[in-house]
Amino acid sequence: MRALTLLKTVSLASIFLTAMAFSCQDHDIPDPDPVANCMRTNGTDRAFPCEFQIVKLEFLRNNTNNVVKTFLLGDSTIALPINASERYVWGSKHAYIWMTYRVRVHVKRIAAASFQPVGGYELMPYRLSPEGPPGFPYPPLHDDLVGGPWGWGPPASPANEPLDMSMPIGETRSFVLSLELQFDTETHHGSYFGNHLVGIVNNTTARTLLAAPHNYDRLRDIHEARIVFKPQLDCEQGAQCY
Repeated sequence: MRALTLLKTVSLASIFLTAMAFSCQDHDIPDPDPVANCMRTNGTDRAFPCEFQIVKLEFLRNNTNNVVKTFLLGDSTIALPINASERYVWGSKHAYIWMTYRVRVHVKRIAAASFQPVGGYELMPYRLSPEGPPGFPYPPLHDDLVGGPWGWGPPASPANEPLDMSMPIGETRSFVLSLELQFDTETHHGSYFGNHLVGIVNNTTARTLLAAPHNYDRLRDIHEARIVFKPQLDCEQGAQCY
C-alpha cells in the first residue's frame, strides 16, 4: 500500500512539473501576432505579413538628438514648436510656412521577410489628403495611389537610401529621417491639410504586390509598416517663431 501511495505521489508531481513547463513555454510565444497591424485600406488581409511595426516617432530639437515631442501608436495629433525645428521658412507674408524636422523612427520587427529587398529597406514619408467633394473632377492634391498619370512610381530597386533592418523578430531599432511639413496659415489658419505618414519599403515585396495577380495600387498596402499623424503648429513659451 505504501508503495502504491508513493507511486501516485510521483505521478502527480510529474504531471504538475509538466504543466508548469508548458505554462512557461506559453510566455515565450512571439508577440504580437505577425499578421497584426497589416490590413489593407479596403479592410482585407494583405497577401503577405507585414514585417514591421513603427512603435513611436521622436521629433528632435533643431539639429541635435534631444527629443522635443514623442508620438506613440494610438495618438492622432502632435503639436510641433516652430522654433525647435531644424529649419523653417515663412512665405508670402506669413501665408504659409515650410518646416523641416528631424525624426527618430523606432521600428520593431514582427515577422520574417517574405522576400529579401534589393539593396536594403527604405523609410518613406509622404502626405495624404482627403478626397474632394462628390463630383470633384480632380484627384486629391496628395494621395498614395501607385501608377496612372497622377500616381507614384514603383519603389526603386535597388533601394536609393538603403537601411539595414535585418534584426530578428522582436528587436527594435531606430532610424533618423527628415520630414518636410508645409502649413497653410492663410486658407487653413495653420492647420495641416490631411495627414502625414511614414512607411517602410521592402522593394521586392512591394513590386510583387503591385504586379499581377495581386495588383495593389496604394502605398499603404505595399509598405511593411506605417504610422499616421497629424502635425499642428506650436511655439514654445518665450521663443520667437513669427
